[in-house]
Amino acid sequence: MTRSLLLLSAAALLLPACQAAEKSANTVEGNGTAAVDTRQDEQAIRGQVDRWLQLVKAKDAAAIAELYAEDGAVMPPNGPIGKGRAAIQKTWASMMQTPGFDLTFVPEQIIVSSSGDMALDRGTYRLAVAPGGKPQTDTGKYVVVWRKIGSDWKAAADIFNSDLPAGG
Repeated sequence: MTRSLLLLSAAALLLPACQAAEKSANTVEGNGTAAVDTRQDEQAIRGQVDRWLQLVKAKDAAAIAELYAEDGAVMPPNGPIGKGRAAIQKTWASMMQTPGFDLTFVPEQIIVSSSGDMALDRGTYRLAVAPGGKPQTDTGKYVVVWRKIGSDWKAAADIFNSDLPAGG
């Protein structure tokens, strides 16, 4: 009984402190600098996605790597993480050298943070390859975390995986 009373008293003492901290956080958000135009940022990211698709068609791994932050990472399935632009370029070049390589992807959702410096891009992809002359198709999903660096949106983390069953 004493223990329960002690816990209840501690909770009663901490509750106002939590509420004050929440009010303070809301006030800071409300009094922050100019409002972020998340729609404009979303359009800028969609522009980067369109550029990325053009570069995939051109098989320009060096230019694709420039879409990533300097410390960005690509995380392909069944392969090592590529950290930094040189490794990202190598990863993309390797993928695009696969005979019959054709990749498209479509953002299904782009959410820009209220601070306007980070965003989440979630979507799907379709990949066609023909190793050894044997056509294969894969569909899957991806997530790209975008980071605003200066006035540019750069991919900070890029991960994708297949919808096919393991070994499929």
